[in-house]
Amino acid sequence: MPAATVGELRQSDVDEQIRQLERRLAAEQELVPASVLHDCVRRAWARFSGAKVRAYIPILVERRVRAELRSSPGSRSLVEWSRGTAERLLAGALPRRWAHTQGVAGQAAAIGWVLPEGERDVLVAAAWLHDIGYADGLVRTGMHQIDGALFLREHGVEERICALVAQHAGASAVAELQGLSAELAQFPDERGPVRDALWYSDMTTSPVGEPVSFDERMAELRQRRGPEDPVVRALAINGEERAAAVRRTQELLERKAALRSLAAG
Repeated sequence: MPAATVGELRQSDVDEQIRQLERRLAAEQELVPASVLHDCVRRAWARFSGAKVRAYIPILVERRVRAELRSSPGSRSLVEWSRGTAERLLAGALPRRWAHTQGVAGQAAAIGWVLPEGERDVLVAAAWLHDIGYADGLVRTGMHQIDGALFLREHGVEERICALVAQHAGASAVAELQGLSAELAQFPDERGPVRDALWYSDMTTSPVGEPVSFDERMAELRQRRGPEDPVVRALAINGEERAAAVRRTQELLERKAALRSLAAG
């Protein structure tokens, strides 16, 4: 009599084995959201649904899940995972975008000292991830902020990071012009110092990763994209909002530098 396949097992037996595996992995992977862990296990189980040797199935499933979790944000520091993910998605196919991303992340790391300690990694992680939505495999809506945020949400990244990526660089005005306001609305704009610092880092970094002024960056953007591009057209709506975020961050840097100087004196 042939060995039973996964599909021939009673559903109650399958569910119990899945629960046991999830409990065991959850105890080891405390930083991985339960929903992400559950989806990983389900995907791995489905992959081996036709296996003929039933005794090996739990081992194969567990190996598959562990391999997937090694590439998830819960298995490494947030910044490390963010950098690795951006490099994997951008460096080979979009080297110019990768150069810009490295510059933005470097800028974010350089100014992060003005934020509370717990906010610095959030800023730098968002900086690494802010443009991943340009990667071909991630394109859904065609608006890179939303596409990047959707990818991150599916990979269990905390909602705050997803929202920072979705809303960066005056995204709401671009979404309005492209009829994507509803899609963007699922990611709230936090409108605080971390958000401003991310915008500052992006808008004071050239497309090849070099430091530039805000005015230089906006002039380059207009020239490169042309007047009919939605991002350029949106500047009539969000140009001042972009400038204000840069200005607030510059003022914060100046205040913090003055306080540091007084403390040192």
